[in-house]
Amino acid sequence: MSYTEYENLNWHPFPLPLPSDAGQCQWQGGFVGCGPQTAAILLGWWAGQLGRRLPDRDRDALAARLAPELGAWLVPFSGRQRAVQPWTWLRGLNRALVAGELPLRARGHWGYRPDTGARLAHNWERGWPTVGFEFTPQVQHYGLLSAYAQAPQGLQGRLVAPLVGRPALNLQPRLGLGGVFWLEPREAPDLLGPQHHS
Repeated sequence: MSYTEYENLNWHPFPLPLPSDAGQCQWQGGFVGCGPQTAAILLGWWAGQLGRRLPDRDRDALAARLAPELGAWLVPFSGRQRAVQPWTWLRGLNRALVAGELPLRARGHWGYRPDTGARLAHNWERGWPTVGFEFTPQVQHYGLLSAYAQAPQGLQGRLVAPLVGRPALNLQPRLGLGGVFWLEPREAPDLLGPQHHS
């Protein structure tokens, strides 16, 4: 999609200010990765909402601490970029939430799911920041979402920190994998049915 096509979509903006997930730090000889980076953003945001202090209040230090927990691994021939599978992102972040005694759970779903738009609307109504995920031949990225919109190519998630040449992720690609991830209070009811989670 061109920038003009993106701009002509009916975007639903997130109702609250969001921190940026731009600029990954270095960790163990490579970038920490967008998976740990976005997990650190969500964890830091929620800690602020709950009035809790994290041992690593700095976003980059928190991302580096989360990277091994989330199973971040170096992608060969990528310029020392790291990747995280969706299921290890959820499992690792849930372990970190339990260890930190935070009353939250990490949730998410990926693959083609017709309820992804309803999930985003649900999260937006509650003011819960959400991370988008796209793994296609063009893009492999987790990014904090500032808005979402339906498009002929599938549900799009506008990034807080756009990629070079890409202001949004395709959350429901026809070729590849897309999805959304979020944190929610542990006692929150599951209104939209079963989710992939650990």
